[in-house]
Amino acid sequence: MYIWLAFMSLQPHKEERFLYPIYPLICVSASVVIENIPELFREKYSTRESLLVTITKYIRPVILGLILCASHARTFSLINGYSAPLEVYKLLEHHDDAGPGSVLCVGSEWHRYPSSFFVPDYISEVRWIDDGFRGLLPFPFNSTLGGTAASPSYFNNKNQASDEQFLKNIETCTFLIELQLSRPYAYRGSDLSTWEAIAVLPYLDRELSPAKYRSFFIPYKWQEKNVFGKYIMLRRVPK
Repeated sequence: MYIWLAFMSLQPHKEERFLYPIYPLICVSASVVIENIPELFREKYSTRESLLVTITKYIRPVILGLILCASHARTFSLINGYSAPLEVYKLLEHHDDAGPGSVLCVGSEWHRYPSSFFVPDYISEVRWIDDGFRGLLPFPFNSTLGGTAASPSYFNNKNQASDEQFLKNIETCTFLIELQLSRPYAYRGSDLSTWEAIAVLPYLDRELSPAKYRSFFIPYKWQEKNVFGKYIMLRRVPK
């Protein structure tokens, strides 16, 4: 099992969701090993309570404590570093003054779009902007085409982008979701005459942050050593 996990971690493209079924098995295996450490020494050295067995009994909670600390540090790092997409979409409900029929546009951040459950009713549709991605993206559900049993013409089995999946007229966008990192290219949100930022949250820049500091949350050092971009929700400036 562990060999298979190591092999999967080396693959260039992997989906962690496929590993979820074996996570409980990993936890059970680790628990069994930790629980039986004293028994392994007892069977090897003596049937009586030896000094080594006593030491292993005290080492066991120390090992568990270290595992818990590392797990919490990893969890805090993920929450503080990468939760911006979820938090930004939650803020949409506070901008219903945009009125019904508003359009939410997403460009290169399509893969971090959480769900339509985060989109308020006043937003009529979520549209993709062509930012260079050449794969097939989801379309709004259209019940008139035959429901889930239908195969619309804009779908294909080669994961190739359809011309219909991108919004042609960006002027119709009311809101725009964008991630701005320290990269040498322009962002749509940089045009302050067209867009105003209504929400800005930090987002951990994986490429520019040292692995040992971004992987685990170390108080003070985590904020000091890592590099952050800006996850921004923008609203079109009325003309």
